[in-house]
Amino acid sequence: MAEHVYLNGDVMPADQAKITVFDAGLQHGVGLFEVIRCYQGRPFRLNDHLARLEDSAKTLGLVVPAQPKQFERAIEKLLAANELGDARVRITVTGGSVRVGIHLGAQSAPNVLITAGPAAAPPAEVYADGVGVVLSDYRTSSRDPIVRHKTISYLSRLTALKRAQRARMADALWFSDEGYLVGGSVANVFVVRDDIIHTPPLDLPVIPGIARKVVIELAADLQFPLRETRLSMQEMLEAQEMFLTNTVIEVLPVVVVERHVVGEGRVGPLTRSLLQRYRHQVREELEIA
Repeated sequence: MAEHVYLNGDVMPADQAKITVFDAGLQHGVGLFEVIRCYQGRPFRLNDHLARLEDSAKTLGLVVPAQPKQFERAIEKLLAANELGDARVRITVTGGSVRVGIHLGAQSAPNVLITAGPAAAPPAEVYADGVGVVLSDYRTSSRDPIVRHKTISYLSRLTALKRAQRARMADALWFSDEGYLVGGSVANVFVVRDDIIHTPPLDLPVIPGIARKVVIELAADLQFPLRETRLSMQEMLEAQEMFLTNTVIEVLPVVVVERHVVGEGRVGPLTRSLLQRYRHQVREELEIA
């Protein structure tokens, strides 16, 4: 079966989809994206993803031409065309043609591309045993206007992620210029110290992750103490538990940082509880078994 994509209002075979060579995403890396996980054909927290997309677009001077219901229908049609239930859906919005000007405020119709593939979540044993991470050689700066947004200018993050993968690790942890923990290349990070869950605050160059938001909500429901905290590398290494979050991996336990063992080197009770509760929340919200 031929793979299908959604492009500017239509679902079509991927090999028939065309975008101008003058597209701002290609020419200047001007664009935003969202990755949504679908369970049994239903997107999880789609409205949260679209709200973040809209907020970033306003901040960066881009335009999101479709409304939430239009995106919902487009995803439904795309999943059906690709015969997918559990899926990873990516929405990409670019600045459109640069022929009308190279600046972000130029009046050009944006391009909206939606792709869908298998969810490709980590295997069950990873959640039972935990994963390792490396430390990124790069730093993020609060003065960079795009670091808090899901832009398509992703090369530095992918470079750090590839280094982690070469070391057979799941991700690379980033720090700010001031030396505070920010997150992973493709995930937010949580650290348990003194039985309190900590995650970097959004006044650092942190992407406001959707799964991050869910975990903060769940921790409150479970009455787990959680704080948004600036953490140095030493404070991070003193963690009892650590885990990564994004909507594809959900809540992924970390047991090794480089050669340093996190806590007792196994998945901790708070991480395990939050993973179970996260998956329950997905089923409850989407009304699936």
